[in-house]
Amino acid sequence: MRTKLIYCFVAFFLALSSQALAQDSSSSVDDNDLTISSPVSLGEIDIRGIVRREELKSTSATILDNKAVSDRIFYQPLDMVYMSPGVSILQYGEAGMSPQFQMRGFSARNDMAMYLDGIPLHDNGHAAGFTDSTVVLPIEIESVEIIKGPASVYYGARSAGGTVAVQSIKSGNFNRLNLRYGSWNDVDVSGLIAHEGEKLAQVYAFEFFRSDGYRDNSDWNRRVLSTRWTYKFTDKFQTSLNLRAYNAEWDSAGYVSHKLNTKRGWVNDGTGHDNGNGGKRDRYDARLWANYLLNDNSQLTYYLYGTTMRFTRYQRGDRTVSYLLAADATFPNRSCGFNKPLCPTMTEQYNQHNQWGTGLTYNYNGQIAGKDATFTAGVTYSKDMDDPRATWTIPWGYGRERVSGPASKTSFSIENPAILSEFSYQILPPLNVRLGARYDWIKGKFTDELTKVTGSSNYTFFSPKAGVVYSPLDNLDIYANFGRGFSMPTSFNTSQQSGGFFAKGFKLARRDQYEFGFKYYPLTWLGLETTLYRLKTYNDFYTDPITSYNVQAGQSTREGIEFSAQAVPAKDWRIMGNFAYMEAKYDKHESGGADFHGYRLPWVPRTITNLEVAYEPELGFGGRLTFRYEADMLYEDNPRKLKNGNPNLSSGVQKKPWKAPDKGMLDIQLSYKFNDTFKLLFDAKNIVGKAYEGYAYGMEWNTGDYLVNYTNPRAFYLTLQMNWDPKKE
Repeated sequence: MRTKLIYCFVAFFLALSSQALAQDSSSSVDDNDLTISSPVSLGEIDIRGIVRREELKSTSATILDNKAVSDRIFYQPLDMVYMSPGVSILQYGEAGMSPQFQMRGFSARNDMAMYLDGIPLHDNGHAAGFTDSTVVLPIEIESVEIIKGPASVYYGARSAGGTVAVQSIKSGNFNRLNLRYGSWNDVDVSGLIAHEGEKLAQVYAFEFFRSDGYRDNSDWNRRVLSTRWTYKFTDKFQTSLNLRAYNAEWDSAGYVSHKLNTKRGWVNDGTGHDNGNGGKRDRYDARLWANYLLNDNSQLTYYLYGTTMRFTRYQRGDRTVSYLLAADATFPNRSCGFNKPLCPTMTEQYNQHNQWGTGLTYNYNGQIAGKDATFTAGVTYSKDMDDPRATWTIPWGYGRERVSGPASKTSFSIENPAILSEFSYQILPPLNVRLGARYDWIKGKFTDELTKVTGSSNYTFFSPKAGVVYSPLDNLDIYANFGRGFSMPTSFNTSQQSGGFFAKGFKLARRDQYEFGFKYYPLTWLGLETTLYRLKTYNDFYTDPITSYNVQAGQSTREGIEFSAQAVPAKDWRIMGNFAYMEAKYDKHESGGADFHGYRLPWVPRTITNLEVAYEPELGFGGRLTFRYEADMLYEDNPRKLKNGNPNLSSGVQKKPWKAPDKGMLDIQLSYKFNDTFKLLFDAKNIVGKAYEGYAYGMEWNTGDYLVNYTNPRAFYLTLQMNWDPKKE
């Protein structure tokens, strides 16, 4: 497989290179035709600065601007990542529950980081490392950077598989308002007010959203308010203060039983608020940023942020559970009777999560010995605290009422100081080299409030980074890079068997990524990019498919190829597409007497295809057709037999790989722009109407059943956009 990928890549590259050599070397890309991220002036950059832009030139990162995301329907803002090759999302389909996104076979559970204006959005309230994108407002987005793997020196914990960095609009003089109504009584009102004076720039954004949900008992309400004040004291010194408040409540229809290898139509399972499923969340963020220009080529940047979140989740399955006996014995008048089907108890999970961080960075962008050079050096510190993380078991008949003390109650904290540095230099006019590294200290404390068990841990990790860009022509960049990163598990208990963060002998998982690719613009209206990559993992951990423990699973390999293209064949027309192919397998992993060597990793699509055709005139009718297809993903790929020759009964009736259904989604948008102020959009999402399995788990060994939730079915939306921009002089 690896040889075929290499041959494919080399053949494609040679074909493009031969065409490039035939081109006039003076040809260039018209920024009006292709949306390419342009550098920003030194005084406008944020904590990671223009050096960050230089860094991304030697990687396969995708950069989106506001125009790329502002006219789209997102079930959750995380859907933005679909616009990058090879990215997928595991949709839990439970309204306010944070879905997982994946890049190159790594999930947001512990390997994917997401930031909003430098504030991490990982959601320890659900499972450490999940990301909650619903605090992001698409109307306020200035740019989105989607970075694959541990390529960036600026991110440490939770970013070994990749990072999504969102920047909000910082200044301007304009007002925006979006009014949206859609299927299931979806109402979404969002707006932005930006005003920039001589000294003070103000940006205010808001969203009010409600939905009845696409199944019974799956309503969702959320509210987001944010503001940014930026004050320019002098031409060299400015500060910014960001504040954000978020609140959400939801009910969920839960998961339904599904027999393996049997077809199931659309399901209204009805297990919503009356039976307990749902939750609520409050989150508050604050961030202070200060920037001082030392001279025209260098600056100091300081930041300080704090965030607090309260999260409650109610969950009731639809299956009989063994501990109903205890519920009947304690509450005989209000329980449903011993061993009656579809009558389980409920769990409530509550988390109080706090985090704060600070950092100081020096950036240089200029020349050394007559050659372009950039340099960054910085120190950062962050502290995560969950106190408490508690669960309650609530018997049938008590709704969401706690009737006894918590079944578990823990607290933990993780401190992460780090130092980082990066240097890039133009060795020759067409050749630029980047070298970087970061060093992280990880210190953790854990307390089980009920058993009084405590634990602590200390780890260090060195992450070297390197990249090179060779540009023999103005329209051709050939790049390669190496990045090393680390990952922590989602479980913070003290059990060695469960792979706990504080367990004796635990090691941080290591990720090594190698990339080689090119970005080529053979014509002013055509852009092409190809990346060949390989990711090796060491001291890895997974939720073991046989034992269900979170264990260190040895080694694995992910390798693949990503193609992308964008074209502007005629005025106002755009054609974009990408294709990703990946093989992800265990290299070394034994569990439950079974050898997993050579078996595929679960939850990783082998191929992902995206296509889009858009017509976007300045005025009048426009439209967009978007197609997405994910194929060949496995829920499980367990060994068929144990080492002793006995059949693997842990997966019950499953005697072959448990394959997930392929997913094909087709969306259509029609629009009419009346003038510079008003634009009307009509969206039809998933017009084929098929509700695919968004997530499935829990194979029952004796029945072959599993629990499943579905993605959204066909839906329609009508949006009115209003923009009040200053009159052009």
